[in-house]
Amino acid sequence: MEYKQRDDCFIAYSTENLLYALKSEEDYIIIHEDFKKEFEQNTQLPLTEKEEMAAQLGFRGWAGIWVGLCFHIINFFSKGSKQQKKIDSKIRKYHFKKQNGHEFILYLRQLEY
Repeated sequence: MEYKQRDDCFIAYSTENLLYALKSEEDYIIIHEDFKKEFEQNTQLPLTEKEEMAAQLGFRGWAGIWVGLCFHIINFFSKGSKQQKKIDSKIRKYHFKKQNGHEFILYLRQLEY
């Protein structure tokens, strides 16, 4: 999935910006290069498209159900902050790609349909 213009994207510079964009379900979110390192360290990144497809094939379509159940159990008992738990939970609605060496782009899964 490619986006047309950078102007159409929400640019996240901090955790608060990212949480706001995830709650409002922005179509495209760019993780700015200044926030990228913190984002990678603290966030449970969603699977890439290829990883997800391989998992679905391996589990005959049941991977989404089992992974979702395990994720919610692990997220409930983890020791992270409430804000980070919300981000980890909401980011599962997005796919991500490395835009260039400096930034990530997150886009809603439903845009593929």
